[in-house]
Amino acid sequence: MAAFVDEYERQLDERGRIILPSKLRDAVTDTVYITQSTSERCLHLYTEDEWNKVAEKVNQLPTATDYNAAAFVRLFFGKATSVTVDKQGRIPIAKRLIDFAGLGKEVVLVGANTRLEIWDAKRWEEYQSKLSESIMMDGILKYNLNI
Repeated sequence: MAAFVDEYERQLDERGRIILPSKLRDAVTDTVYITQSTSERCLHLYTEDEWNKVAEKVNQLPTATDYNAAAFVRLFFGKATSVTVDKQGRIPIAKRLIDFAGLGKEVVLVGANTRLEIWDAKRWEEYQSKLSESIMMDGILKYNLNI
């Protein structure tokens, strides 16, 4: 399992591609999956292995009998795309995903453990400025992480 950490400033080129930092390329195979975040205006990038784990969890949802589960599956997978990482480490991002996340030329890849998040640089800065200083401690206590 790849554990993605750190922040990486990148640029979106005129063809809608970002270049993966060289230190992340070993963790990523030829195919990655990009989808909309379910909670923020950013994108989630999954390795093929992690995508398969997510798909396995989603397969457990009662989509035949639960309207919300079915809607979630349609949106989550319907808005996703699989792309090939080229030999230079470039990842193309679909225009509809760029538009959803409001990505400009300057973007930030944010390590989020099992995935990378792709944020517009200005939006990432604004998001961080809104977080309280106690959010990490609150999370540790709420989820009983004991770290």
